[in-house]
Amino acid sequence: MTREEAIARLSLYKSDTPSDWREDEGRRRSAKEKGWLQYSRKIAIKVAMEMKCQGLTRQDVAIRMGCSPQYVSRLLKGEENLSLETICKLENALNMAILQYEFA
Repeated sequence: MTREEAIARLSLYKSDTPSDWREDEGRRRSAKEKGWLQYSRKIAIKVAMEMKCQGLTRQDVAIRMGCSPQYVSRLLKGEENLSLETICKLENALNMAILQYEFA
């Protein structure tokens, strides 16, 4: 197979929409440099484990949080910069503590 034939064959599988992989990688690197990504992933793991223990789906959690199941999916990927409001909604939806804090 010639190079041109290979390119023509691969072109059959080419998507019409441009890929965002460069932007996604840039966000991941930026997040990693900022340090919050590791916390987001830990929260995602904790939430996923609790959902499994309670037998809850993304739809169940979304209804309890007042958001879409797609947003819950993004949270469970561990790549979202979670606000305190979102963390509080997750805690209330799952009846669990995500953050531990002390006040003097």
